[in-house]
Amino acid sequence: MNIRKYEAYVRAVELGSLSKAAEELGYTQSGISHMMQSLEEEVGFPLMVRTPSGILPNHEGELLLPIIRQLLNTSESLEQHIAKIKGADTGRIRIAAYPSVATYWLPGIIRNFQKDYPRVEIQITEMGSGAIEEIMENRQAELCIYAGGEKKGFEWIPLCRDRMLALVPPNHPLAAEEAIPLEAFLKEEFIMPMPDYDGEVRFILDKLPRWPHISFSACSDYAIINMVTEGLGVSILSELLLQNYRHQAVVRPMDPPQERILGMGVPQIKTASPVTRNFMRYVQEYVRDLKEAARG
Repeated sequence: MNIRKYEAYVRAVELGSLSKAAEELGYTQSGISHMMQSLEEEVGFPLMVRTPSGILPNHEGELLLPIIRQLLNTSESLEQHIAKIKGADTGRIRIAAYPSVATYWLPGIIRNFQKDYPRVEIQITEMGSGAIEEIMENRQAELCIYAGGEKKGFEWIPLCRDRMLALVPPNHPLAAEEAIPLEAFLKEEFIMPMPDYDGEVRFILDKLPRWPHISFSACSDYAIINMVTEGLGVSILSELLLQNYRHQAVVRPMDPPQERILGMGVPQIKTASPVTRNFMRYVQEYVRDLKEAARG
């Protein structure tokens, strides 16, 4: 079995183009076309269709894609184990994370990690909960860092509690409150994160007898903060985001207090590559240092 043919097939359907996959992987156009023909002859049936807009997997290709991706991950894990035994820590880590985690945690974690493992390639994808879970299910990432992975199809390691906080405009009557009652949102115009980015907020609003009026929705946390600052409504965002982003909106805890659990997930810890397990250790150490610094 030539694993490179399967790698080329996956990249071709991901990019929608044989020529783009050839350029990325260092093949000629004729070379990658020959590889695809050889792969289809090997499995005994076509795997893709050519359309005016590019390459698409056919039904049989769609069925095989998750298995092929798992095969590629296993192959990469084998290569990394061999490299580890040889004393050369190389490889790739694909990380799916919340935008706030990617912005405020991962740069420091990667800085520490690359001091010891400078040859490791790290790819970061920022997205909401649903997309993260889909990527993990399809084995398109080795590691995820977000909230809500306790009952999903991967192994979950809780990292820390992150408070969910109320955000109100400057000079708003609620800004004078030490803590904002959850029921107070019922009388306010509410700015809601877009679906797939609204998991924790949706859970909090579901505790009310009804939802407040949703005046705006946005997938960008920073857009929500600025909309609140301009007096367009109130919202709920995480402390991780709000304590790191300078703004003029007023932040208050809620009554009763609300929080989310940030953690990291991997398909299986025991089968994770050495590089991935090393990176997980750096994540845990970084978060532990943050907790100690917060305690003073």
